[in-house]
Amino acid sequence: KYRHESKQTLVVIGFLVLSTKLCKADGHFNEIEKEEILKIIPHERNQKKQLLNILEEAENDTKPIEHDAAKIKELIGNHHPLFLEFIIAALYRLAYVDDVYSVEEERDIRKVADVFGIKKTILDKILLYAGSVIDIRNILNKRDN
Repeated sequence: KYRHESKQTLVVIGFLVLSTKLCKADGHFNEIEKEEILKIIPHERNQKKQLLNILEEAENDTKPIEHDAAKIKELIGNHHPLFLEFIIAALYRLAYVDDVYSVEEERDIRKVADVFGIKKTILDKILLYAGSVIDIRNILNKRDN
């Protein structure tokens, strides 16, 4: 459906699909998770409906998450390893947004990291950093409430 879009657009769509599949991995995909995905993707107000349509399409996609990760890796190649690491960090952030980090989400993040060629030591650094950011945010939120 989107094969005639630009490379940049295809990467964004791929990220939306990965994000949706990750958020669904624990058995539910809610509005909080959808809004968090939309916060990560820069867009104009008039593009929101189209992005939500892509998320809905992704919800119904039965291909495994590593299929979509392979498509993104194919588009990006080995030229932008930091961007691939950013995607992993963003997925980790999404896994925590509902305050439940499930075994299924961990498994899927590791599958994507494997497809991207991100070695365990780098992945663990990303997860440690993302986790500490989440922990700090949780502490601040509790303090403010």
